[in-house]
Amino acid sequence: MKLKLKLVTGVLAVLCAGCAVAKTKKTTKTTNLKLVEAYTQRTLAGIPGAPPAAGQHFVVVWNAKTYPESFFWRGENGWLTCSIEKTHKIPKSEIKNYPGGVEYRNEDVSGDEIHKGDTLMLTPLKGGKFPVPAEIPVSAKNTLYYKTGGSKWIAFKVATISKKRDIATP
Repeated sequence: MKLKLKLVTGVLAVLCAGCAVAKTKKTTKTTNLKLVEAYTQRTLAGIPGAPPAAGQHFVVVWNAKTYPESFFWRGENGWLTCSIEKTHKIPKSEIKNYPGGVEYRNEDVSGDEIHKGDTLMLTPLKGGKFPVPAEIPVSAKNTLYYKTGGSKWIAFKVATISKKRDIATP
């Protein structure tokens, strides 16, 4: 009888303890940008014997209310500042008017002209002497870093970078 009472009391204690545990709300992490496409592409010069210009490009959709202050690319070649342009995919009906390999039409933009939902082209620029901030890990590679209105550096890891066909300039 005592064993049965202890068993029932133990089961009730476990059930009560299980009900008393606070449920944790699952939170979803939101990011300020969504990567549409990351690619490398060479531009072949129209002058025979001139070396081709190669570059990486990141097409992103900006999802934050505040505009980005700056973008940097932490790739294999160090810490590079990025140019920021609004970009638009060229419709198939107009693509014949552009050199082969060109898929986006870009326009210059300043920071305060960037709004939520804008599609941006980020292009790392070679040259310049920008020191890597102390809070950026040395081991970080293939990562876009950006700041918005007084924030700390925010990292966005780029998993894959595709290779597109060369652009031949006349």
